[in-house]
Amino acid sequence: MNQGLDPALQAHIRSLAATAPTRVFAISQNSRKLWVKTAGIPRRRSSILLQWMLATLFGLPMLRPPRRRSGAAALAAEAAAIRNLAADGFPVPEVIGCTPEWLVLGDAGTALESDLGRLADVDERWRRIEAAAALLSRLHAAGLWHGGAQIRNFSWRDGRPGLLDFEDHDLPGMTRAERQARDLLLFLYSLTRYEPAGGPPRLPRLATAMLSEAAPDARAALAKFLRRTNWIIALARLIQSRAGRDVRQAVAAEDAIAAALRATA
Repeated sequence: MNQGLDPALQAHIRSLAATAPTRVFAISQNSRKLWVKTAGIPRRRSSILLQWMLATLFGLPMLRPPRRRSGAAALAAEAAAIRNLAADGFPVPEVIGCTPEWLVLGDAGTALESDLGRLADVDERWRRIEAAAALLSRLHAAGLWHGGAQIRNFSWRDGRPGLLDFEDHDLPGMTRAERQARDLLLFLYSLTRYEPAGGPPRLPRLATAMLSEAAPDARAALAKFLRRTNWIIALARLIQSRAGRDVRQAVAAEDAIAAALRATA
């Protein structure tokens, strides 16, 4: 069923979709920038099964995969999530319309992750990160969650952050606390690359501020995650001097979260 897309806009999208290099692409309609998302290919069943096995092995629902629908159902689910958050007053893209083929959204500004990569001013970079953190904390205070809260899923417009990309919003088999703890974990893990070289670390202070505002049961879910996975981090510490950046960043993120949990206990 088409929701709010006039035939001229649909024809315009159809003329561009065949040659679009990615499944998310920008178009211009009446001098207005819009974004079109086509349905993605469902994840491989083996990948989903592995995540379920790990979640069961560790007794950690936070490791369960998001429910990824396919085709029109996926687009409709994301549109519904965005509309619900908009109704609750959160900064999300405007849903222009949703059809079985496309989800069309209004422009929400620049991708915050891209802005952070271009900023040479470390203080300004972390001011924007802290603004995104405050938005995520406000979302959690309302009893809500993102689902894919990495910094890449935030936007920046008129000096304020916004929320993007809700493909991972549906998290079956998790409590509200586990969903929010998962958000915190993904968000803080995605920030380690922005730590200033040679300067004082910023992540531990931010993690402490965020966890001090988190619900007690969300902190408890995060603490449980760290307890159940601490042997993995112990192994990572042994090899981090010879390992890649991802391993070193994982250790730094775990250290920051563990220190924040102790400070907010």
